[in-house]
Amino acid sequence: MRRALVWGCSMLGLALSVACQGRGPTAADRASARPTLRAKPANLRVLPKDISLSELDGLMHQYGAGLGVKCGYCHAQNPQTGQLDYASDENPRKQTARVMIAMLREINDKYLAQLGDPRYPVLVTCGNCHQGQTNPPDFEPGGAAVSER
Repeated sequence: MRRALVWGCSMLGLALSVACQGRGPTAADRASARPTLRAKPANLRVLPKDISLSELDGLMHQYGAGLGVKCGYCHAQNPQTGQLDYASDENPRKQTARVMIAMLREINDKYLAQLGDPRYPVLVTCGNCHQGQTNPPDFEPGGAAVSER
């Protein structure tokens, strides 16, 4: 359900950006909005080695939506083919992403899972902090009332 929501929001964003340009989405717009993985995943270090292509594709697009980026932000381009080389470790952002993915897994599995609190039914994602930006925005207190202890 969450993947469908993320995908739907991504497509809504694409539609809005295209609408602001005064034209409808072309086939090229739709194709570039959600590239899919075609080869067997390789060089997986923090994600399960047996993850399905559809699950991996959904996760990658969820991460991209959380940071407001496309695949090339973390994945290096093959200089010979011009295509993204998903297995390559040439882009240093990929290692940063791995650390962040491991951090999220620990927050969700180790800490939030222990709470047993119904206020935390949804897992923490990249978007909780990044809010669609490559660098999380600075926290600015003042909008919500602070409760007294």
